[in-house]
Amino acid sequence: MSIRMVPLSATFLKMHRIVRDMCKRLGKEVELKIIGEETEVDKNVIEHISDPIMHLVRNALDHGIESPEERRAKNKPEIGTITLEAKNAGSDVLVIIKDDGKGLNKERILQKARKNGLLFKNEEEMSEKEIYNLIFLPGLRTSSMLFFAET
Repeated sequence: MSIRMVPLSATFLKMHRIVRDMCKRLGKEVELKIIGEETEVDKNVIEHISDPIMHLVRNALDHGIESPEERRAKNKPEIGTITLEAKNAGSDVLVIIKDDGKGLNKERILQKARKNGLLFKNEEEMSEKEIYNLIFLPGLRTSSMLFFAET
């Protein structure tokens, strides 16, 4: 089994180029922090998670991180941060992708879920976590309408 285990470092380090290229294209400044790249996973797992990790990093940069001007106006550092982290949790490996951008717009998520008939219970009874998890349902994914409006 240990022969099939490989570190996530190669997959994580590819994200530097993606972040650099997207920053140039979008006119944004972002620092990519990588934590736990020495964490090992089965090489079959890496083949399956590489594209989703890239997709999430690109979405964080494209939709989450604001332009330097917007960040200045919000008293944030001009350079945004995306953190890519891997760690062992028992027999599982957690891959965590975070950014210090504008976040999700809870009202727009609810509005879109309502419109698409995707609410599984009464809105007033839903926790924040349940509302934010709605973005993973078909019909709500990666829509720019879900993020806070540009100012």
